[in-house]
Amino acid sequence: MPDWRLLADRASSLAGTPCYVISERSVRHAASRLRGLETSVRLRHWLSLKTQPVNRLVHVATELGFGIDVVSDYELTAAVTAGVPPQQILVNGVGKHRWLGKSAMQNLSVHLDSLAEVRSLAGQAKSQKWQVGLRCAIPPHVDSEEGHEDNRGLVCRDQFGLTREEIRSAAAILSGAGVSLRGLHFHIHTNVKQVEEYRHAIEYVAEITEDLRIEPEYVDIGGGLPISGEVPLDGTSAAETFDLSEFRRMLERVPLALPSVHEVWMENGRFLTGPGGALVVTVMDKKDRGDMSYLICDGGRVNHARMAATERHEIVLAPARGGPLKKTVICGPTCTAVDRFGGWMLPASVEPGDRVIWLNAGAYHIPLETRFSTGLSPVVWFNAHGEPEVIRTRETPMEWWGQWISPAKRQYAAIG
Repeated sequence: MPDWRLLADRASSLAGTPCYVISERSVRHAASRLRGLETSVRLRHWLSLKTQPVNRLVHVATELGFGIDVVSDYELTAAVTAGVPPQQILVNGVGKHRWLGKSAMQNLSVHLDSLAEVRSLAGQAKSQKWQVGLRCAIPPHVDSEEGHEDNRGLVCRDQFGLTREEIRSAAAILSGAGVSLRGLHFHIHTNVKQVEEYRHAIEYVAEITEDLRIEPEYVDIGGGLPISGEVPLDGTSAAETFDLSEFRRMLERVPLALPSVHEVWMENGRFLTGPGGALVVTVMDKKDRGDMSYLICDGGRVNHARMAATERHEIVLAPARGGPLKKTVICGPTCTAVDRFGGWMLPASVEPGDRVIWLNAGAYHIPLETRFSTGLSPVVWFNAHGEPEVIRTRETPMEWWGQWISPAKRQYAAIG
């Protein structure tokens, strides 16, 4: 685990606070743990770019032999601009027929998510020599995670993938277009609690292959491996119940269920990047209200840590403080009541000027960052040698406001 106090001190001296800190050493350590899962069955790893869309991270991932998983035209452009060759790019996501059809890129790997995508993109897949897979919709009786309630109180499943009958139709369309169906893909959910959940999904995919007489070369089991240090607000950490050794044994037995499969693909983002990030904020003010203290910080949940709405993360104080503990709520700087990281029992000696380091901020925090009342924060990267570099500077007030097209710009655009 990085010395986050040391990294926070060096990062804040370079870029001020609030700022995001990323440790390359931590990312490389997580990657080595993923590679350690390989058995006689070959694993192919893909970095989920949506989890942490950082240019420097893309370079590290490709250096480590990982491909890049993208889910939008923005991410595809980012990967190509970063120098990732097409054969190392996997295109996932929904609605791809609305934008991927504009691409003239050959040798991509593409997982089609709907019959509309299959019908629209089959010809292009043939002409541009894509490696094509289909995403399977995992039914409720297989995925043990409970459905969520929508704003009408209805319990819903997710909207991704194709049903068994849709896969039958999709396979026929692809065959008619001369496109080989190379793989099947599923994604259960985030922070999987038990290895059994993956096993059930693989068994379901095996039923599909037998029923439809499909012989995929690979199966993509998505991501979802849990990490320690993150706890749901209403439960325990999935990392406490998930056994990586058991997971490795399950991977080795995949060919028993799917004899045609000789490769397993994994698309982990959170597992790779989550522990390698932190958010550093400074306490600007302190308010004591009876037996409670409120720390008002220059960064918070609204702008920088939206995952605090569903997860409880560990924190580190810098400098370390001692003495009697007091109920303490850590708040952000915006004028919204929900701008709170959460509550902790912290030393009453914490004072303005101290820093709070919100750990496990390497997954989804930067892509979910907002500009509410302020601009985007700087990002400080610590390379494999522990050397810091500001890879994104703080957005200035004029840059924040300058995103809007001014009357002068509109007039120029009209003339152009």
